Amino acid sequence: MEVIIHQQIDSLEKILPKWAKLKEGFREITTFQDINWIKGWWDYKSKQRNITPYIIEIRKRNNNETIGIIPLYYSHVKVAGLSFCILKPMGSELSDYLIPILSKEYSAEKILSEALDKIYEGKSNWDCIIWGDIPENSFFDSFLNTHLSEEYAMIERKRADVCPFLILNKDVEEVILKFDKKLVKEVLSKERKLKRDGSLNYCKVVTADEIEPIMNKLFELHCERWEKTNTPSRFRLKEEREHALLAAKNLFNSNLLHLSYLIHNDEIVAVECAKTDGKKIYLYLTAFNIKFKRYSVGNLLLYNLILEACKEGYEIVDFTRGNESYKQQWGTIDKYNVNYVFFNLTLKSVLFKSIHRIYHSKHFNLYMQKFVANRLLAKSAVTKQGD
Repeated sequence: MEVIIHQQIDSLEKILPKWAKLKEGFREITTFQDINWIKGWWDYKSKQRNITPYIIEIRKRNNNETIGIIPLYYSHVKVAGLSFCILKPMGSELSDYLIPILSKEYSAEKILSEALDKIYEGKSNWDCIIWGDIPENSFFDSFLNTHLSEEYAMIERKRADVCPFLILNKDVEEVILKFDKKLVKEVLSKERKLKRDGSLNYCKVVTADEIEPIMNKLFELHCERWEKTNTPSRFRLKEEREHALLAAKNLFNSNLLHLSYLIHNDEIVAVECAKTDGKKIYLYLTAFNIKFKRYSVGNLLLYNLILEACKEGYEIVDFTRGNESYKQQWGTIDKYNVNYVFFNLTLKSVLFKSIHRIYHSKHFNLYMQKFVANRLLAKSAVTKQGD
């Protein structure tokens, strides 16, 4: 095998297969490994901060066939006046599942071993690798877990976000039995009330022309929903809307978009922007009309989405990252992501490891909370004296 490092983003499109081939020929692929999704992420993130591609390609020597791709990037962070180079997978923060892209035809362990050897050969170029959102018990987690026991001092593993999912089948009634009984009663009652006031329909986007108006409605509803809270919608910002709209269009072009909505008397009351690979639906972004809050239109939309997914032969609805209590009402099963942090034996990496451990320790977090609280109290006291 031959391992090559690419530092131009255009290289990724040349070596990463299109979705159909990617899904068929590579291991445990999700929609978050689609080339259009990753490119959209890059365009978005590279406008926010200075990042550089660090794309690892693993080839067969005899025919130059690409059998593995690990799309990473690096950026620099400053701590105590020192600059540290951090490697992360492309898609970080906005993607729910981040794994290397490895051919099914070759040993995953051998490909990963070759790639890691290459990464550690260039250890003078990086101080830390932070790789989050690896599905627990995936081939990548299993491989790294083996190395964790061999090189405990250099690799750290931590269980992270829960990612609940619902198993479907074509027997809709059997799936409904998994739901919380109170939830089903509430959903059906509110559905009847809305239907008494007029029409209520579940719709799904099927043409490219529908995407923009439905996404614009999602942005509008999302902004209204979070307007009077401490966490206003990010879609107030033009660049956030543009990124999300482009992502939806790119997903549609790869046949991966699942954009649905609930409409009552010609008024859209809830929108769900999800992703699909034909077998799974990955819930990603929801918005609902606050004027219809008492009708739980978000639950109504999800109920209809699940029923329709059963009829269409889907196997799973993935609720993706987050421990929100409502997810458990739908009869979901919990799975988890894990986060890994890698260090090397260079002086800077060892130093960063110490800083990283201190920063993430419970004692440090408690100290910072007390420090901030004391500062606020002191500021409040000064203000009162001034009055």
